[in-house]
Amino acid sequence: MADDTTLDDDTATGADQDSTAPAAEPADDLGDAGRRALTEERRARKVAERELANLRKAAMSDQERAVAEAKAAGLAEAARAAAPRLVRAEFRAAAAGQIDRQALDAYLEDVDLTKFVTDEGEPDLKAIEARIKRLGGGKPADFDGGARTPAASPTDMNSLIRRAAGLS
Repeated sequence: MADDTTLDDDTATGADQDSTAPAAEPADDLGDAGRRALTEERRARKVAERELANLRKAAMSDQERAVAEAKAAGLAEAARAAAPRLVRAEFRAAAAGQIDRQALDAYLEDVDLTKFVTDEGEPDLKAIEARIKRLGGGKPADFDGGARTPAASPTDMNSLIRRAAGLS
């Protein structure tokens, strides 16, 4: 251990924000120019983050680089292992009240859940919602309303009073 008193790279540079967090969608009131500016700014930030990561990697010793690569490989493996469970949970949440639970579970057993994972390792919500719709989601559920018999003939209040009084 060369120097245990140094700060973590993320805290030293002030990069305590999660760079993998999904970017908020541009507000509708920005107009086309505002959306383009936000998109360009986000693209430039990603490029700068990649350059910073490359500079940090170049400044590391061989041992530090090996530790960082092993850590990154472990995190990637953990994300790959957890992704199907996250996708399954998102499917169940999105299909609640739209698709029969048993039918959904049968579908999820047969489908490759990794197809619904983005490049960042997060569940692809748009693809999941589209698949739910294709599976029959969005249709109103059939809540068996009972027998379809016609309503009893209406009675007037006078006949009900007579019957209650014992006059008829």
